[in-house]
Amino acid sequence: MPVGSLDGLVNLRQGLCQISGSHLLDASGEYNTPFVRHLFPDRDVEVITLAYRTQGLMLASENPKSIKKISDIAKPNIRFVNRNAGSGTRLWFDVEIRRLKIPPEKINGYDEVVKTHSDAASAVQSGRADAALGLQAAAHQHGLDFIPLFEERYDLVLPRENEKTLSPLLDYLQTANFRTELNVLTGYNSAHSGEQISL
Repeated sequence: MPVGSLDGLVNLRQGLCQISGSHLLDASGEYNTPFVRHLFPDRDVEVITLAYRTQGLMLASENPKSIKKISDIAKPNIRFVNRNAGSGTRLWFDVEIRRLKIPPEKINGYDEVVKTHSDAASAVQSGRADAALGLQAAAHQHGLDFIPLFEERYDLVLPRENEKTLSPLLDYLQTANFRTELNVLTGYNSAHSGEQISL
């Protein structure tokens, strides 16, 4: 069952999983490490980059509502679908609308929540929403228009004691095969895949 990045790290902390993906942007502008340091002050954990990936506005094909930027989703005729609280996408979005001084209640659909990028893209594809924030890969997969907004670092986080068990996966991240497969996905960049991020 998919959970957001924050819940994933909490589950990892509680021993409910062996590894967690994370794309949490801290107020400092740093991805993941401030959250990992906060949640695991007493544990030896590793942070390894899986990929960089592009997020932005996913829009109906040919963009019939002429949406150009984040502030356009506050227009009364635009229906938005949001991501779940605790997801990296939602954290980025909430920071961005605060920066733009857009109150959440001005966004038609702010409380309409889905759990995955694919669910958000499906909502736009089916006409349930005019716009959603999500991955370029999900927009491409659903035949949607896409306006890129930012590139994020998506990391894998694991306690060092799980390293031996997970070594086949960690070794695979270093292969040309993995990079080739990842680069087939629209909006994914494997240039830093497998790099260890220092805490």
